[in-house]
Amino acid sequence: MSTANSNVFWKHPSFDTLATDAVGLSENDLAGPGLQRVDSSRVEVLHQGESLEVVLYKPAHPQQPAPAIVFLPGRMASDNQYESYARALASRGFVVAVRSWYSLFRSDLELSHDAKVIADWLVQSQGVNPEKIGIAGHSMGGKDAVLAAAQYGGFAGVVAIDPDDNGSVSVVHGPLASLKAPLLLIGAEVAWRASSICAPLATNYLRFFERAPTGTIELTLRDADHVQMLDEPDRFGYGICRSGTADSRQVRITARRATVGFFLQHLQGGPALPMPTPNQATIRVAQAYPVKEK
Repeated sequence: MSTANSNVFWKHPSFDTLATDAVGLSENDLAGPGLQRVDSSRVEVLHQGESLEVVLYKPAHPQQPAPAIVFLPGRMASDNQYESYARALASRGFVVAVRSWYSLFRSDLELSHDAKVIADWLVQSQGVNPEKIGIAGHSMGGKDAVLAAAQYGGFAGVVAIDPDDNGSVSVVHGPLASLKAPLLLIGAEVAWRASSICAPLATNYLRFFERAPTGTIELTLRDADHVQMLDEPDRFGYGICRSGTADSRQVRITARRATVGFFLQHLQGGPALPMPTPNQATIRVAQAYPVKEK
């Protein structure tokens, strides 16, 4: 496993969602930037004759060994839709690797294996702490973040942002039961009202919570749809998933604040998640109870 082009820094887009969202927030709000400067680079990860691309976000002066996050985008979503999350985490000491765009035909098993490859690469080439690697993802990436953590282990926390269990491999009716890492489910309350290719009710985050391990936290983003937590939810082509009436900036802030807080808690020993404002989000915690098959 090796890298190429690791010294070629990725051009930061002119629209800085993290900085824009932070206007009006307190200086220590987890949804805004932390204290550390962040460097980013686009890197090719080589593994057994194949390559995959990640965008690597690193604090200017990372601790040694640093905690790390693997981030899996939604199907057909570009990596820069999650840049504000990566920069918020990296500015607080995390080394963050966001997997780049992947093909419509990439399977759940392949994407979850990509996560394992990236995690191993972070340890071997970036010197991160192997005991403090978290994994996050959105949509298909959220589903496969759970799959990777359950299947391979080695992840100290999982954040699944509006995961969808659709596809030939079910995480809800299989690997989820064996998940050992703490799990945060971030769900979009009205995503199911949009196209069935986004997050239909039959396979959405609620189904994950029904069978989630005890202690799993479910954060429901009120009146939000499947793409409002992205940096640019109104980008061309995303209208098919737009059904929310919530303010997209607030949805993104709430989701990012929870993501950063969860990983600070479980990978850096920070305090418990801050409670959201009820009109913006609601929280439930999974309890152990039997589930009957239909």
